[in-house]
Amino acid sequence: MRKFKLSGKKLKYGSLTIVYTAIFIVAVVILNAFLSYATDRFGMRFDLTDNRMYEISDETKRMLQEDLKEDIRITVLSSESVYIDNASFSPIREVLLKYIALSNGKISIRYIDPYVNPEIIDQYKDLGTPNYRDIVIESDKRYKVLNPAELYAIRTDYETQEQYITGLQAEQKVSSAILYCTIEELPVALRVQGHGETNLPGLNSVLISGNYKVDTINLSIDDIPDDCSMLIISSPRTDFTALEIEKLDAYFERNGNAIILYDLNVPELPVFERFMADWGVKYEQVLVGDERRSISVPTTLAPTILSHAMTENLGKSGEYVVAPISRQITPLYQTKGWRTVNPILVTSSASYGKIFNSEKAITSTTREEGDLEGPFYVSVLTEQNRIDNLESNYSRILFAQTNMASDEMLEVDAFLNQRFFVRAVNYMNESADAIVVEPKYYTSSQLNILGEQATVVFWLLVIIIPLGTLACGLYVWRKRRNM
Repeated sequence: MRKFKLSGKKLKYGSLTIVYTAIFIVAVVILNAFLSYATDRFGMRFDLTDNRMYEISDETKRMLQEDLKEDIRITVLSSESVYIDNASFSPIREVLLKYIALSNGKISIRYIDPYVNPEIIDQYKDLGTPNYRDIVIESDKRYKVLNPAELYAIRTDYETQEQYITGLQAEQKVSSAILYCTIEELPVALRVQGHGETNLPGLNSVLISGNYKVDTINLSIDDIPDDCSMLIISSPRTDFTALEIEKLDAYFERNGNAIILYDLNVPELPVFERFMADWGVKYEQVLVGDERRSISVPTTLAPTILSHAMTENLGKSGEYVVAPISRQITPLYQTKGWRTVNPILVTSSASYGKIFNSEKAITSTTREEGDLEGPFYVSVLTEQNRIDNLESNYSRILFAQTNMASDEMLEVDAFLNQRFFVRAVNYMNESADAIVVEPKYYTSSQLNILGEQATVVFWLLVIIIPLGTLACGLYVWRKRRNM
């Protein structure tokens, strides 16, 4: 049997290898421990996802580092292991850790399993019993409960009624909840009822996300309370009384704001129309179509967003506010007294209008001979700036289309409708506290092709490229045939 002799040199180098390997392993362990500590203590986490899924916006950072003056406690009604190991909850934990790291010690978090400590549920029953895995955000003033499902962007397929998770909107919800817990008084928004108005749950959610308390009011019975800062009047079917208009006038004289929305089913309302005329606006009985700036069909408008402080940096190129089945809005003046009418959304010069009334129904939505020629306004903002004791006192009314605020339009990721109304609410009520953060989507946004672009794509992909390919093939075939 052959014997192997281990020389001194081999022993020496072997020992060194073992020592170096041990030193390397120890260094890795120490580095890992340091990084784990830095991650938890200072938020040193690296987001390598394509769309920066866990990054916090500059607006939220400013709120946490400059505006947050009181302590916020986050209570997660679950064991921490659930939020670490479960893929549905770990993204939420990542976002919460970012908040803690950026808050300069103002935000703390604790995980309490209600199955182990059931008494924790009793502390948060004032707003309804919270559920297992819910997140409670609280200050000394008040608290708000967030269900994990609220922190995801969800799209509904209205044909199948199925819902899909399309992205993460945890920052929007958590930032709004923190503001809700810290502001001194919550602004109040009231939906006017009593005239057959349309309820818009999606718009209610926008207001609630903006930290409004949302309720209803019947002007024939109740006076508008002093703490109301926003009225919603959506597609009334019957006219207002003179007394109700007096209440509206008094409300706007004390710096009130409103959103008024119309659709094709609103009949002539002489009293209410005179009120709107005082504010420089008339809804025409004209259905607007646009062959150039529309999506799918001419009456699903994608109007141009005009320059105004309310719409500044609202969207990027290729993003649109979509206004399906819209009526023409006519500004009656530009400036009159304290009031100024500002057009916000306008159709293209290729748009057309179809007159309708009780005697003339719309039989076709495509362009026909005799239609009115565009462009047309489909949203305007009237601002009243009264100067009292050298101070400006603003009242504002946004006039737009009911279908712009439908649940279907507000839920579509690729449309700007939700951001449009959030921006409008924030602009009109400058004292309201809200942060607007675009959700982080898992997939690329839907590509919206306008009417004129669709024509170009059709000719290019369906006609020109196939014919070019056929011509090249025939040329090659003839050339080879003659060889």
